[in-house]
Amino acid sequence: MTNFPDVNPTEFDYRRLLDLEVLSVWTTKLQQSHASDSHVYETALATFQTALRSQVVEGDGRLSAGRRARKVEKHLRALVRASRKAERAAESLRVGYADHVREVQALPGKRQAKQLRSAGRRDQLTALTAKSLHKSASAFTPGSEETAAPAADTGRPAARGITDLFDQQQRRGA
Repeated sequence: MTNFPDVNPTEFDYRRLLDLEVLSVWTTKLQQSHASDSHVYETALATFQTALRSQVVEGDGRLSAGRRARKVEKHLRALVRASRKAERAAESLRVGYADHVREVQALPGKRQAKQLRSAGRRDQLTALTAKSLHKSASAFTPGSEETAAPAADTGRPAARGITDLFDQQQRRGA
């Protein structure tokens, strides 16, 4: 045992991957590694296919060698698929983390904009409620017709009450 610190630590500090540039470099290396692994597996698959499919045993049918070879080839094909999938997953990790970083940076601005929209809606609701209460209060106050401002002419007939309908029916029937 020495008193010197370990120059080459055996464990990787994964916290460094939280930096997008470091993560990009790391995932690129992973992708390259998986791509080369995939190429190696494909080469091995081709070699196995050639060797196993050419093994003919006396009494074999036309497709017997190929059937026997596929039992071994399927495992190499699984390695090729897994390697390609790992390559795509490394790219997805990098893109997903970049999106996450971008979203986190934009979040305070989004929240502030939402708060401003909400405050604007509250102000509009308060103004609408005050206007409605003012109209209701002036309608229920006796003598408010004289003090209220004249209504603007909208081109529609004035609203009628239920008693106006009874008065018209009585006049028609009489």
